[in-house]
Amino acid sequence: MRYFWLCLYYGIANKLPKSTMPILGQLSKFLRRKCGEHLFAKCGKHLVIEQGAYFGNGKDFQVGDYVGIGKNFTCHSRIVKIENQLMMGENVTFLGGGHNYDRIDIPMAKQGNKPKTELYIAGDVWIGANAMVLPGCKRIGQGVIIGAGSVVTKDVPDYAIVGGNPASIIKMRKE
Repeated sequence: MRYFWLCLYYGIANKLPKSTMPILGQLSKFLRRKCGEHLFAKCGKHLVIEQGAYFGNGKDFQVGDYVGIGKNFTCHSRIVKIENQLMMGENVTFLGGGHNYDRIDIPMAKQGNKPKTELYIAGDVWIGANAMVLPGCKRIGQGVIIGAGSVVTKDVPDYAIVGGNPASIIKMRKE
């Protein structure tokens, strides 16, 4: 049955228009949400998955309530747990794992891959468009805002607003 939902999602649902498009958008939103409910390890209520989102087979994804996954979202080699209330812009990327490169007597391409990296995203988080979260980041705290185009290389503390490459704290939402 999982294979059916994977084929439905990647074959049809993720190519349908954005959920904001009149009439067809609501059908697209419904179909992608149903796929997420069957593919994700855990799926809360009011999930929105936008057009073109890629999350592998979904087994490594857990999402809470009111989670929005943006258009063209991409996730590679991550085990992701998202709490309630996530807003995400377009073209966000979560990269995990990586390639082994310690030995210089063997080409890097033949040294294999590192294991998947875990990523925990606490509640009430906003991730701006074109942000990238790299394997060094394992936790995005409660109430965090990640600015558009940011490259997050390390954990982000609760209520921080971060931006830049590499992302650094711009200010705290709560002192």
